[in-house]
Amino acid sequence: GRGMRNGTFRSVALVALVPLVMAVAGVLVLQSQLRARLVEAVQTRLLAEAQGFAALYDQRRIVALREAIAYRSTRGDPAGSVYVLTDRAGAVLAGNLDGWPDGIPVQDTAQQVQIDGRPFLARAQDLRGGFGLLVGVSLLPVEQTLAQMRRVFAAFGLAMLVAGLAAAWGVARQAQRRTARMNAALAQVGGAGGLGLRMPREGGSEHAELADHIDAMLARIAHLFDAHQRLGNAVAHEMRTPLARIRTRLDALDLDAVARAGLDDEIRATIRLFDSLLSIAQMDAEAGNTTTLHPVDLGQIAAGIAELYVPVAEEEGRRITTQIDPDTQILGDEHLLAQLLSNLIENGLKYTRPGDTIAVTVRRDGAKVRLRVQDDGPGVDATLREQLFTPFARGFDTGSKPGHGLGLSLVRAIALRHGAIPRAPATEKGFAIEVEALHFSAQE
Repeated sequence: GRGMRNGTFRSVALVALVPLVMAVAGVLVLQSQLRARLVEAVQTRLLAEAQGFAALYDQRRIVALREAIAYRSTRGDPAGSVYVLTDRAGAVLAGNLDGWPDGIPVQDTAQQVQIDGRPFLARAQDLRGGFGLLVGVSLLPVEQTLAQMRRVFAAFGLAMLVAGLAAAWGVARQAQRRTARMNAALAQVGGAGGLGLRMPREGGSEHAELADHIDAMLARIAHLFDAHQRLGNAVAHEMRTPLARIRTRLDALDLDAVARAGLDDEIRATIRLFDSLLSIAQMDAEAGNTTTLHPVDLGQIAAGIAELYVPVAEEEGRRITTQIDPDTQILGDEHLLAQLLSNLIENGLKYTRPGDTIAVTVRRDGAKVRLRVQDDGPGVDATLREQLFTPFARGFDTGSKPGHGLGLSLVRAIALRHGAIPRAPATEKGFAIEVEALHFSAQE
């Protein structure tokens, strides 16, 4: 599951595997030392037997040696020792082999050899008179002992591995559940719950301390945001009243029609400015809240708004084209999305030249729906792209163009209200704005 793949599981599993790796390394060292000790014991026994046979030959000659070897060969040594006594011509005088094994040279030191496919520690020597003596002690019990030890340690190692992974999985699952609860709470903070929600507590764990810090941060953000919103709302509301009074008093003045029309335009523009600021503040406060949104077809909204602006564009010598994919539903607010599209198209009409084209595209890309409005205008300097969505930013050489630089700020606020982030991608020609939102089916 997800807990088996996350970073917490990998970290805890690594901690659990470190002792296992060290234990395996210790077992390998122990096995090497144990084998050396067991082989040393076999070598001591081999040397004792070889020296005993040589002493018997020196004292009582070949007949006694033959009888001793015959006795040792027939008594059924469970260790599987081998004995061979040969005469001067190499014929076998006594022992439990049919002949001298191939590939075993005569030397006074012990050597590890294979006889009939089995491992032995053997000692071959010449006795006075030309007789040959071979004594071999089987290493099979040593190998069996080491194999049994490996099986025991493998079983314990497997048990340690399973226990370690189980512990890692349990710890990771517990950490994942705690993190999931905190993520769910944070998602609520960014959604319908708002900044007033607080993190769940996990007793006296380190997550509780983290939750305390997050809560303190949320409280601080909520305080600053409320103060900012209250100030913006107060300024916007308070300024509308004196502007209305000014407009009323203008009616009492004896002004010519042209001057009065100019003043009315300025007052209306200022009121629109404060209305835009209020709208931005309101949508910033509800960013990510989907409770009041419902399924709407972004493609249909884009097609409808573009159709409304076609006559305006033709009158100004511009051209509006649309390319709409089917099934482009998202969770949204029709009026806000229409306002977003209107701002983008008006932005294109304002900063393009006669003969330019404004292209409105709505694409379905898997779980995403992408809105793009692009024009053939002069474009924006790359150094200004990062500032385009901030209030009062002007990315164009506007000259006498009206406006306060709030259009793209409003676009950003509406996009954030729908859980999307607008961007201004680089284009070969002109200027483009993209807004990408989740398809409605991906949010169910």
